[in-house]
Amino acid sequence: MEGESDTVPTIVKLFRDLDRLSPGSAESLRWALAVAATPKDARILDAGCGTGADLATLNAAAPQGEIVALDIEPDFIGRVRARYPKIAAHIGDMTDPPAGPYDLIWSSGAVYNVGITAALTAWRPHLAEGGRVAFSDLRARSDNPPAEVREFWAEVDLQLRSTADLEQEIAAAGYRLLDARWVGPAGWASYYGPIEVELDGFTAAPELIAHLKSEIALWRSHGVNYGARLVVVAPE
Repeated sequence: MEGESDTVPTIVKLFRDLDRLSPGSAESLRWALAVAATPKDARILDAGCGTGADLATLNAAAPQGEIVALDIEPDFIGRVRARYPKIAAHIGDMTDPPAGPYDLIWSSGAVYNVGITAALTAWRPHLAEGGRVAFSDLRARSDNPPAEVREFWAEVDLQLRSTADLEQEIAAAGYRLLDARWVGPAGWASYYGPIEVELDGFTAAPELIAHLKSEIALWRSHGVNYGARLVVVAPE
């Protein structure tokens, strides 16, 4: 894409000082951990961990276990290592994680980068016996969301698909759905609120700034039509 070499570093610069890089909350993650029946000595992979928003909650859930953080962006992993020096943090592709097995693979809002079925298929050999996968993904809340919503996400090459489609993608990878829910409004506010503050003092990449402001405005006006679907799944 023309201009991408300039835009990508700018995106990293904007997001590397933020704690949360996708909608979510400690409460919603604790729900997923409970559904997955995550043991206190679990080995957990945070795939696409960003700057580490969920690592404290994962650490608290498995105090006798091990947390492994993985992200493809070196600046994000650098921040994780500074914040959590005792957590093993790796730079790499989320579909090629450090050696398992893992009792839980967690991914907040990052699976769309590779696709649901592809990610679940890649992770399956890395799961321990009885292991689970939990992740969140942007989905339509209705069969026919407003054109404004569909067109906005299509502009960034993201087709807003339904929860039924999500369940089909899960099944195609040979997994079964254990439970699902929507990330609540607090999870979106904890994501967009700090971004708005950061944008106030950010002067580079005006097109990126305009896009993010439009995205936040869309959520405020049409957030009832789409959301972050949080699911917990297990191999068949």
